[in-house]
Amino acid sequence: MTYIKRTDVPALTGELVVELDTGALVATSCSCERVATGVAFRAKARAIDAVGAPVLDAEGRPVVTQLSHVAPVSVVDAETPEVISRDCLLAVLGEPVTRPWADVLLSSVSIRVSLAAAPISGPVDAGAVL
Repeated sequence: MTYIKRTDVPALTGELVVELDTGALVATSCSCERVATGVAFRAKARAIDAVGAPVLDAEGRPVVTQLSHVAPVSVVDAETPEVISRDCLLAVLGEPVTRPWADVLLSSVSIRVSLAAAPISGPVDAGAVL
């Protein structure tokens, strides 16, 4: 694992703060709810600073990633909700997971990728680059 749990950084109710190996602080949460096709797991990671305030990208938007995964009840019964929730949380943290999810999905929900892109986002001066 390339993160450590932090209990000294404020977060919202239901969130756990972790510090990535890059030094970035991330508030994570996961929920599960019954849906028509089984159980929906929703993991979220939001970049925060040392006082719990959101980290913003170059356009002033909070850096947040989310993953939504629906599992049939038979899978949830076999693996337990905790195992599936853990993979969902690891995915939004940009950590390795045990599920056979595609690399493109994992990259799109990784807070690490979002943090790397945060200073780059914004309008491009077409006149300057063409």
